Amino acid sequence: MTFGFAAALRLAVRIDTVNRQMAFAVRWGLLANAILIAGNAFSRKLLGVASSSMYDVQPHFFAAAVLLMAAYTLQRDEHVRIDIFSGSLGLRGMAWLDLVGILIVLLPLCVVAVWVTAPEFAQSFASGETRGSRESLSTFPAWIMKGMIPLGFLSLGAQGVAEASRCIAFLAGAAPARRIAQTVQQGDRP
Repeated sequence: MTFGFAAALRLAVRIDTVNRQMAFAVRWGLLANAILIAGNAFSRKLLGVASSSMYDVQPHFFAAAVLLMAAYTLQRDEHVRIDIFSGSLGLRGMAWLDLVGILIVLLPLCVVAVWVTAPEFAQSFASGETRGSRESLSTFPAWIMKGMIPLGFLSLGAQGVAEASRCIAFLAGAAPARRIAQTVQQGDRP
């Protein structure tokens, strides 16, 4: 294996590790969200006390989980593919399909999403914007959710780079075919 491929594959492993650890943390966040939802329902129905901030946070937790778990989903090869194309392809065909999809769709989408959302996050953070509006009296900071959007697309883009480097190394004969069983042998621990 040449030095360039070895370095790219080491970087891919580091990206995998970061995204796996983030996914592990998000799982705990989902548990916290379930507890928050149950607690809010309990206090509203049995105690007659409702918190607009607690209610406002619930969909934000879920949206953050979706954004932050996208990279892990790609890493585990559990993303959606068009079966008409991928079902009849061999390993090399799948590597080409993945590489083209990453380079033509995924990475440009991630770049545009970060480019569009990062300034919104920065402005919201600088101004201390909250979620308060006519529909909600919540004081939940808006910059937290606005920050999850570029963070989610940055991690997804980084995972796309990792997957593209694996595809290129495989197509060049410098690495074996990536199979999910090999990738996840470490388990789902961070």
